[in-house]
Amino acid sequence: MKKEFASYFQNSGLSSVVLHGPRGEVECKLIIRRRFVKLGAGWKNVCALHELFAEDHSELLFEVESEKPSIHIKVHYPLIWFKS
Repeated sequence: MKKEFASYFQNSGLSSVVLHGPRGEVECKLIIRRRFVKLGAGWKNVCALHELFAEDHSELLFEVESEKPSIHIKVHYPLIWFKS
């Protein structure tokens, strides 16, 4: 995650988030350390639901509604992420 977004989570007090994408939503645990933030349990479910293949395209856009911490995160990705 980019530094600004990681800082958002490090200061939020959240232990999980709900990622909202075009095909549905999935809860993911947050792994928060002093030097990094990662999405943990649930991330593989996000990839499966949305048929995301990181080896093809490695960038997703995460969007929050405000600076106030929220469990709800919108996920945007190009349509070329989908394999046919």
